[in-house]
Amino acid sequence: MSGTSVYNYTDLGGNPATVTITRPDGSAASFRGPYTSGGITTTGGMININPQDGGETIPGFNSGVTFTFSSAINALGFEVGDWATCCMSGTRPVGTPSTGSGLWIAFDGGQAFLTANALTATDNPGYAAAQSFTNFIGAIDDTSTFTSVTFFGDGFGEVLNVGGTLRFSAVPEGSVTNPVPEPGTLVLAGLALVGLGLSRRKQ
Repeated sequence: MSGTSVYNYTDLGGNPATVTITRPDGSAASFRGPYTSGGITTTGGMININPQDGGETIPGFNSGVTFTFSSAINALGFEVGDWATCCMSGTRPVGTPSTGSGLWIAFDGGQAFLTANALTATDNPGYAAAQSFTNFIGAIDDTSTFTSVTFFGDGFGEVLNVGGTLRFSAVPEGSVTNPVPEPGTLVLAGLALVGLGLSRRKQ
């Protein structure tokens, strides 16, 4: 199925709220079924974010996905499939390092940050741990809130996808004092990365 998707939920204050899923340019996102790799399947359907160059400042941006929340949040997590399966030799015009298959994130339409970069399949923590290209990525910003998050990749040729079970919340500001260190650290500039692990589903 494809189209702009709006999902209803109740925020922590008990108020009706929505999350809208689109492309960064506001067009409809493209959905697919669950993703499986190495015997590990995502917890639900995924959104195709196959990197495509549309002439953006950061190539691949408009092929990503934007989650827009009607009620501000500051904690978000979702599953990523098919990252670092190939396509790591491209050179990007921005970001450090300049080659590899990168994952990017931007909050509230601001500057995009390169959060992970793969030069080999084993740079993907899921593949390094269990020979699976299925991961869960999460972030908490306990200094402020946001209402939109854009996520995209730049490994042109990958069949990159995100989704599964979308997890989000608003945590008290200043509540994350000791972020959990992760092997092969992924940096989200100014954010405490709190979750990167495998999402396992019994077959």
